Amino acid sequence: MSAVQEEGLESLPISRIIANGYGGEFGPGTQCRVTRVTLQGGLDIVRWQSTFEQPVELPLHDDSERIHFSFTNLLRGKASCSFLEGRRQRRFAIDEGAGSISFGRSRQGLYHQHGEIDNITVMIHPELLAQWETQIDPTLHSALACDHCFLDGHRSGEMSATAQLLCDAMDPGAGLAPGPPRSSLWLYGQSVTLVSLFLEARRNPGCICRISHIDRQRLLRARERLLQDLGKAPSLSELARESGMSQPKLTRGFRQLFCNSVYGVFQQARMIQARSRLLEGDESVMRVASDLGYANASHFATAFRKQFGINPSLLKHGGKSRLIGADPLSQDLQCQIFSEGSGSA
Repeated sequence: MSAVQEEGLESLPISRIIANGYGGEFGPGTQCRVTRVTLQGGLDIVRWQSTFEQPVELPLHDDSERIHFSFTNLLRGKASCSFLEGRRQRRFAIDEGAGSISFGRSRQGLYHQHGEIDNITVMIHPELLAQWETQIDPTLHSALACDHCFLDGHRSGEMSATAQLLCDAMDPGAGLAPGPPRSSLWLYGQSVTLVSLFLEARRNPGCICRISHIDRQRLLRARERLLQDLGKAPSLSELARESGMSQPKLTRGFRQLFCNSVYGVFQQARMIQARSRLLEGDESVMRVASDLGYANASHFATAFRKQFGINPSLLKHGGKSRLIGADPLSQDLQCQIFSEGSGSA
């Protein structure tokens, strides 16, 4: 039982999490930081960074009145959220390199985490979204009309890169080379871009609403098997056989559920892991490339540059500032930063 559960903690309003120094409830061994930027009425960006050495379960109350377009850039461990639907609790896994769209007026739920996570969320009022985008797909439109939804599995290299740019620009502790901070106009533009990438993914003719629950579980298991060893991908025939699906159905299902091909999902996960290891700064580019199945460093560099728009050697040797082109936000744009336990995330 986690420390958060043991005293029967009341539901925490989302508004409290993103403002007013939230974080005091956590004990030793935890690291948390929230950075929030309000761009205009009805539009905020929130970056959540946290590490929990022990599993925690946070009861939440969504009083934000906003649609959350949320993308997880980094996850070392496990995270999920669950909501009561009818008489049963439905749980949704949170994946690295993937995004979700959630909305729930006054909805109660649970957030589960064990390990480290870095997430960026664009929070937008439904009326403002309607001004931006009129071609919302039927599934999302129906979910928003019912005032509750959680639609996951949104992935693309462009979405990942945009989310990472926003995260880096909102990092007040990066210690980057001196330079002007990103302007609120730039942040606004990137936020609009991230939301538009979510909506574009949903307009894909292979909408995830056409996938049965059984096939969805098979595809999730197939992806788990695919990513077991990022140094060597299983063959398509092997993956189809183990998942109990035909090859055409498997490849079509990956396109529908994960917005990418089977190899694309594998490649994206490889590059995300490569970026994490290079940012830690303890390993050579060649070592990372070799561990991820590349015998040729130039092939690895080409794949990495295609994914993130920067050479891996540049990222490793202080190139983070060039990736985002600026320092973190100035203090007047930071709504709230907090830390607890052993220090900031």
